[in-house]
Amino acid sequence: MNYGRLRRRVIVAIAIATAFEGLRAGAGTFRMVLDLPARKRIGPLAFTEFSRAMDLSTTGIMFYVLFGFGGALVTGVAWLVAARGGAPRVIRRLLATAAVASLLVLILTTQAAPLIWRVGSASSDPALISSLLDRFTTWTALRVVCADVSFLAVLSALTLAARRSATAVA
Repeated sequence: MNYGRLRRRVIVAIAIATAFEGLRAGAGTFRMVLDLPARKRIGPLAFTEFSRAMDLSTTGIMFYVLFGFGGALVTGVAWLVAARGGAPRVIRRLLATAAVASLLVLILTTQAAPLIWRVGSASSDPALISSLLDRFTTWTALRVVCADVSFLAVLSALTLAARRSATAVA
C-alpha cells in the first residue's frame, strides 16, 4: 500500500494508545514523585495503611489490572494495526518499542506486586515493611521507566503519523 495517505484507523489506533499510555505514564510518575517519597516522611506504618486503602483496595486492584494489561493490549493493537496498515518502518519500530516496553511493565510487575501484597499483610514491624517498600520502590521505578518509554514512543509515532498524513493531504 502507498503510505502517502496515512490510514485513519492507524492514526486512531496510535492516538488511543498514546492517550492510554499517557495516563499510565502520568500515574506512574505521580507515584514515584509524590506517593513513594512520602513514606519517608510519614513512616512505614502510616504508608502501609495508605497502601492498604489505595493500592490494595478493590478500586486500586482494578486500576492496576486495567492499566497493566490494558496498556499492553492497546499498544500491541496499535503496533499490529500499523504493521498491517503498511505504516512506515519508523512508525512500526516506535510502536514495537512501545509494545515491548509495555510488556516489560507486566513482567516487572510480577516482581513488584508480591511485595506490595506482603506489605498489605505484614505485621506492624517497621523494619520488615521498610525493607519490602524499598524493594517495591526499586521495581516500581523500573516499571515507571518502561511506561514512560512506551508513552514517548507512541507519542513520537503519533506525531510522525500526523505529520505524514498532513503532508499527504497538502
